[in-house]
Amino acid sequence: MTCIHLLYVPTMACNMQCRYCYLEDQTVDKQMGHEALETLSFAVDAFRDAGIMPFNISLHGGEVTTLSPDVFRSLVSYISDYYAQHGDEIRTAGFPVGRPHIKTNLYGLDRHIDAIRDFQVSVSGSLDLPFSLHDEYRVTKGGEPTLDRILKNVKQMESLPNRKKVSATIFREHYLRTDEIIEDIWYLHRNTCLDMNDFNFMIGFEYNTTSA
Repeated sequence: MTCIHLLYVPTMACNMQCRYCYLEDQTVDKQMGHEALETLSFAVDAFRDAGIMPFNISLHGGEVTTLSPDVFRSLVSYISDYYAQHGDEIRTAGFPVGRPHIKTNLYGLDRHIDAIRDFQVSVSGSLDLPFSLHDEYRVTKGGEPTLDRILKNVKQMESLPNRKKVSATIFREHYLRTDEIIEDIWYLHRNTCLDMNDFNFMIGFEYNTTSA
């Protein structure tokens, strides 16, 4: 049997307009309904029928936290049930049995804290370092700053037992502020629930005309 990591995009909606977003204007404002779960279930069944086993299922976007709370909960519940049903098979294939996982910009995380806690969803979030440049790059679609709300949502994750980490995107401008970046990494490590030993940088590219 072939084993795959299934990365599922249940929505192309996003609540932010980051200057370096590789999706550019491909994000939408339309919200996905319960067809998001129907599509995932159909895809997993089709893979299984073809002899392909998803050993890991992660949710990406767009921005997955733009989903309504009931649709978000239905997705992570489905993934949790899938792991429970096929856990022995996954372990036999040589993989650990994980938890539902999301990749998120953290801006709307508070809308789903209860479901994330209930299903022990692991969270891979993103923010920008240093903080002094964050709101120049990561803004809402209305151009509003996002750092304060993101840090408040990081604070909310303190009560979660599940794994959580963050990453940051950097351009040339960021390299000129290395000392600030180091200070902010230490701040997050010492003052939040994040273990900044488990952290990574992503290199930014000029996907659109407004990028740095």
